[in-house]
Amino acid sequence: MIEVPETKLEFTKELVRDTGRLIQSLMSQNLNIDTKQNAHDFVTNVDKQAEEFMVAAIQAMYPDQGFITEEKMIDNEVKHDMWIIDPIDGTTNFIFQKRNFAISVGYYEDGQPQFGIVYDVVGDEMYVGITGEGSYLNEQKLEPLDPKVVLKDAIVNADNRMFKTFKVDLDEHIMVQRYLGSAALEIIAVAAGRTNSYMSRRLKPWDIAAAVIILKEVGGTWYFGEHHDAIAYADKHEVFMSGSNATILESLIALR
Repeated sequence: MIEVPETKLEFTKELVRDTGRLIQSLMSQNLNIDTKQNAHDFVTNVDKQAEEFMVAAIQAMYPDQGFITEEKMIDNEVKHDMWIIDPIDGTTNFIFQKRNFAISVGYYEDGQPQFGIVYDVVGDEMYVGITGEGSYLNEQKLEPLDPKVVLKDAIVNADNRMFKTFKVDLDEHIMVQRYLGSAALEIIAVAAGRTNSYMSRRLKPWDIAAAVIILKEVGGTWYFGEHHDAIAYADKHEVFMSGSNATILESLIALR
């Protein structure tokens, strides 16, 4: 079992809650909205402020840490101790819905997952996964996922563009399709047993780094690019496919 640095975990949980309060305090103000790679790839002043707040707090508490962050308010650099941060996962939802977004923080040592936190700010739901110890929702342990569910009985979260990458009409092979618009929360939905799969055509490490730790600890599985049940630090888009069990994931891969 990997020994999780409890002081870092408790520190990070409190930091994430403080960041959530900061985000909520800024939500009612006028947002400065910019775009990044395309016209619908949004970033706001709140994303940037939240990331700066977290990075500064981590640096003040722990020296010589490495970071991979979405908004790059600090130079991304790989070190032994790695923090992979998405200050607002689901920025479009944050801007237009004021809900269905999350703070995501994954902590890794020498490339190995230690703990992941995904915090649904508006819903006040904090999901925590601790490698070798399990996953929790607001301190209540999550139950292991059902290993017997098959694809035809599965709820699959993905957008229509992902569905179009399959060789078959995927709707005929599943129970139903859903889509929320926050990778971290959609992976969490699988981990919590509310859905059975989440897929996306193009995700980056900060979209999944925390949530997959939580998913793994309840028996879920995934592919990210060429990586099985692992992530890569590279700042590039990869296909992501997950399942609440291996049968569902392998069935999806076979149809693609």
